[in-house]
Amino acid sequence: MGGFIALYVTACLNLGNPGSCVTEFVTDSTQNQMTMTGCLGVEGLSSAKEFVEQHPLYHTWQFKGWTCQIGNKPAPKRGQA
Repeated sequence: MGGFIALYVTACLNLGNPGSCVTEFVTDSTQNQMTMTGCLGVEGLSSAKEFVEQHPLYHTWQFKGWTCQIGNKPAPKRGQA
């Protein structure tokens, strides 16, 4: 399947407080050979967790999840993956 695929991660300062969560862009298929299957699978999970662990602002936050989008859609609403 062709098309643009984007990977987003959601991290929370406090999992009990949804208002403390952010959703951030990680990568897309123009930057690497990511497929939708890879994004939704172990490759996407690994990339999302690595992003949170190594990001200077979010490395102490808790990983909540990741999402993949196909096409040039707007990013998910902040805090929702």
